[in-house]
Amino acid sequence: MRSSTSTVTSQNQISIPADVRRRFGIVPGTELVWEEKDGTLVVRPKRYALDDLRAFCAERSVRNLSLVAIRRARNRAAVAKYGRR
Repeated sequence: MRSSTSTVTSQNQISIPADVRRRFGIVPGTELVWEEKDGTLVVRPKRYALDDLRAFCAERSVRNLSLVAIRRARNRAAVAKYGRR
């Protein structure tokens, strides 16, 4: 098990260590889920169900895109919105 640390600022914000962001594919715009499990705090990137992806594609009339293509598009949109990766 790898370990990294972050410090909570006076505005209750944290920075995610670069190695953690790379390992888990966290980019600007990634939603994080905070859960308590057996008295331990667990933070993980939100993963979408296949039904969520289908709904996303249906809303935008997107057809025949692979999950990799959808993920890349989502990442590009997040970088465009938040300015950096």
